[in-house]
Amino acid sequence: MSSVRSANGPNSRKSTLSDSVSSTFVLSEAMLRRSQRLQSNGYYGSQGEPLISYKETLYRIFKRRPPHPGLDNIDQDTVEYNTDDCDTVDYNTDDFVDYSSDSSRGLFRAIKALGLLVLMLALCFGLIFSIGGLKMDFSTPFMSEYLMNGHEQVERQVQELQRELMDLRKKIDFLLPAGDRMPNFALEELGAEIVKEQSSASYLSEQAGLKLLGLTLIPAKPPCVSPRVVIQGQVPMVPGACWSFAGSQGHLTIKLPYSIAISHVTLGHISKMVSPSGKVSSAPRMFSVFGKRALDDSGVHLGTFVYDENGDPLQTFRIPDDKVDVIRYITLHVLNNWGNREYSCLYNFRVHGKLA
Repeated sequence: MSSVRSANGPNSRKSTLSDSVSSTFVLSEAMLRRSQRLQSNGYYGSQGEPLISYKETLYRIFKRRPPHPGLDNIDQDTVEYNTDDCDTVDYNTDDFVDYSSDSSRGLFRAIKALGLLVLMLALCFGLIFSIGGLKMDFSTPFMSEYLMNGHEQVERQVQELQRELMDLRKKIDFLLPAGDRMPNFALEELGAEIVKEQSSASYLSEQAGLKLLGLTLIPAKPPCVSPRVVIQGQVPMVPGACWSFAGSQGHLTIKLPYSIAISHVTLGHISKMVSPSGKVSSAPRMFSVFGKRALDDSGVHLGTFVYDENGDPLQTFRIPDDKVDVIRYITLHVLNNWGNREYSCLYNFRVHGKLA
């Protein structure tokens, strides 16, 4: 009995009170750790005990889904998910970033575009540097071989073009006589003149006049072709358009428009191909050229040449270097022709050189 009484005595009361105070302190500390919003919504009792059993699971939400049409009355600040054990999960959306807003979406897009731009610039600079390195680095075996092959190919092309140019020049030389590739100072259009008093007389045909018993009843007409035709440079030369003199020997003196250092002369006659008779017996065969500084000089022999009846219509002859002189007057002496005893013809005569 005495032991029972001592258990229900003042000491027992003190222990009960201390236990109550301790439990109240623990309850208060537990309530302090509870969410203030859940306490205000009645999730806890007056003593701090939970009225609803729940389990909290954290989920990080990066994008808010649009609200369901039937959930318009749900608080937009609270999102609840029911777990498998029918416990209620509460989330405070103030702790997360809403990426569905216009400002956040614009910022995210700007950051993404900036990142893409930086990536593209890095790729472009890397490509430029790599190409520049290939251009500047010629020491690699591959580049050296590539350059050598390209150089050899260019050299072959240049050599081929040079050969084609030489062939073309030969064809031009064949088609264009040498006399046409040099200036002609014995040209009437430049001011050259025929010195008649130091030239042979023009040929007059016996059939040009009517004679009876040795008497001339009708005098012959003057020749229709003047010696000026020789310095008019007619191309092409037409049969009959020539100046003729009697016999196989004759001469013609020309005054040049300038004093020149003579280098070549050209003599022209029609070819057998265009001759009506198929012959050029009236063409000069051997001829000499004399030069004068003044009309009353004795003259300098510049050379003697032979015109080929089977050659080109225009044939050019070079003055020997030891006989090159500065002249203003030139005289052509025909020494013989190719068989015509009655007359000789001159179609074209040219003088080449440089101004003195």
